[in-house]
Amino acid sequence: MKTIAILALASSAAAFAAGDINLNETTTGLLRGPDRKLRTNAQVQGIQDDADVNRKCHTTNDGYLQTLKAGEYTASKFHNCFRTSDQIFDYVDALVAQNPTLLTKEKISCTVRGKAIYAYKLTSGASKPRSLYFQSLLHAREWIAGSSNLFTLSSILDDIANKKPTAADTFNLYFVPIVNIDG
Repeated sequence: MKTIAILALASSAAAFAAGDINLNETTTGLLRGPDRKLRTNAQVQGIQDDADVNRKCHTTNDGYLQTLKAGEYTASKFHNCFRTSDQIFDYVDALVAQNPTLLTKEKISCTVRGKAIYAYKLTSGASKPRSLYFQSLLHAREWIAGSSNLFTLSSILDDIANKKPTAADTFNLYFVPIVNIDG
């Protein structure tokens, strides 16, 4: 590997010395983000635009915790936006408070930075011998995975409230909405 890296460096240096690479052309307008990747101004603007759209969504869809109602969780305005980690935990903690006989919160681990990783156990009736495990947000920028995980939890709680059969009748269901809380 060292040989390949040295050859690549030597090749780049030779191309630069020969005038094949104009350093100003290749690096102009590039910004290094927190993930250490170089991006163009257009890419940075695209990220900022996405963030602005989501912030507007949060403003438009605020107040969802006060309107949560068993049997109607999937209709909550919570599901209209990609949510922050604080909003995610506030939402699921509200579900726990409204469904204490069905849903419990358990600390299952800690990250390398010492942050707690929580699982939410959903079971109807007595604990079952078998379990299903659903995790999301293991990698950065997988927002739809977290949204899908929480919508699934909400949907199953709705079905239980509406007396429909669910996987919670047969299995303990564990939902870990954010595995990589460190980011």
